[in-house]
Amino acid sequence: MPMILGVKLKITLKDIAAEAGVSRATVDRVLNGRGKVSQYTIDRVNQAVEKFNNRLTPTSASHVTTSYNFDFIFPTRHSRLLDFYSRQINAIHQICGLNDVNVRIHRVEAFQPQLLADKLLEVAQDSHGIAFVALEHPLVRDAVDTVINQNVNVITLVNDISGTDRHAYIGIDNRAAGRTAAHIMGRFLGKNAQGKIGLFIGSHAYLGHEERESGFRSLLRAQYPNLQIIEMPEVLDNDDNAQQIFIESLKGTKDLLGIYNIGGGTEGIAQALKSLNMEHECVFIAHELFEHTRAHLVTGTIDAIINQDLALEADNAIKILRSRIENNSIINLPKPKVEVYFPENIT
Repeated sequence: MPMILGVKLKITLKDIAAEAGVSRATVDRVLNGRGKVSQYTIDRVNQAVEKFNNRLTPTSASHVTTSYNFDFIFPTRHSRLLDFYSRQINAIHQICGLNDVNVRIHRVEAFQPQLLADKLLEVAQDSHGIAFVALEHPLVRDAVDTVINQNVNVITLVNDISGTDRHAYIGIDNRAAGRTAAHIMGRFLGKNAQGKIGLFIGSHAYLGHEERESGFRSLLRAQYPNLQIIEMPEVLDNDDNAQQIFIESLKGTKDLLGIYNIGGGTEGIAQALKSLNMEHECVFIAHELFEHTRAHLVTGTIDAIINQDLALEADNAIKILRSRIENNSIINLPKPKVEVYFPENIT
């Protein structure tokens, strides 16, 4: 790991590759969710990244700087082709290279509130601030309040949590995102359209997913009452689940006009549409612009993608945690906007 006078530099792909015993190309695929990589290799790369995070505290016999331990907790990868949170982790590494902080990344099995609560309590022992993707569950709420009572700063990322004293939420307005999806759906289909809309949700344990669903339903009900929502079982942000649920639930639905996928699983839905030769027969709106979702947008399988600025969220997280420590306040920062991409405005 390169060091100059005890000040850490950015972690490079070469560093991670050497630690994990894989190629730089493999590290790139794991961090950015590109291509097929075995779970064993993914785990090796993630472990290497975490080892470097734990070594990043600046030290020098002649130069000592103030450094804060900031812990970021993300769910484990749940998609076969991409990992939304690996993008956020990569953005955090880029940002922390410009800040005098020691960032430690932790991954916890997705949709497991006990494990998440345990990890919050564990990292709080020597943490100055925690940012995490929240689950709506009493165990997690209790853990958050316990950590805050220990004078550790806590903020939520991407998904918020209710009923706690967390210090800030960083992410888009998810209700607005859902209403935006409904507006696009209605305008694409037209005011007089009559038919069904397939609604896919990752998990009701994510407050953000529930807020998107609520926003989508409310606008569609008010402005396009002839569109009937068919709610699918939770796909748990998993492509294989989403593909199977689509085929089992919507195959043969002749008046299916549109699909809104609130969370992960977009690749599975896209593959199901293609396998049934339906990719150009209904409006498909999804979230997050990645390599694979971009490809489906270009070919017309996806009609619109709602996105958020992960780099801005990473920057805001570190700035807010620092502000809480140094000024005991929350600084006023630009909020992430609900971004919308169509085939003609992607770059």
